[in-house]
Amino acid sequence: IEHLPKVNIVVISHDHYDHLDYKGIKDFAQSVDMFFVPLGVKAHIMKWGVSEEKIIEMDWYENNRYKNLEFTLVPARHFSGRRITDQSSTLWGGWVLKSEDQNVYFSGDSGYFKEFKKIGEKYGPFDIAFIDTGAYNQAWATVHMMPEESVQASIDLKANVYFPIGWSKFDLAPHSWDDPIIRAVKEATKKNVTITTPLIGETFTLDKLPQEQWWQGLRGTRSTNND
Repeated sequence: IEHLPKVNIVVISHDHYDHLDYKGIKDFAQSVDMFFVPLGVKAHIMKWGVSEEKIIEMDWYENNRYKNLEFTLVPARHFSGRRITDQSSTLWGGWVLKSEDQNVYFSGDSGYFKEFKKIGEKYGPFDIAFIDTGAYNQAWATVHMMPEESVQASIDLKANVYFPIGWSKFDLAPHSWDDPIIRAVKEATKKNVTITTPLIGETFTLDKLPQEQWWQGLRGTRSTNND
């Protein structure tokens, strides 16, 4: 975090440990201008040192403006909780971020559901959509998408560019680490969906999308059917 440029705004999708990190929030507490969070998450980050006036807590389909940006929390098919005793006691969701010239969607974690089409019709088209594309298994298919479903979600959302997220940094499912991107690229090619695949930490602009398949050759054995 100390190597990042100034971060003005943080959006949180839900309070699971891999999306709401105690140390990360502590590090950002003083420097970030504003935090946008789903209902119930405000209490967590206030306890960790974020001032109340720097937090905007929102319900599904609620929107707020901050400077030149409009933020809308939209539904996701997932759940929340940091302990056995607080399951689904806070809200979860995705985010629509809109400026005068760009429209961006971030899914957070989600299973595939018909609400994607509704979000696309109401808020799309999107210049780019960051969509959950990892940590999947048939045993929890309702809360995480298969790569093929992620591609379909990008179509439903009317996204001009599909950015697969949640697959390359942490390995949280039995499938091999590169299985999500192999399947996502294959399905995106089949469905004529524009996909971008930057390296972790790479910066880019929408007029020059990274599409190098950098993961090829990094692993000797790959799985393509381990659902």
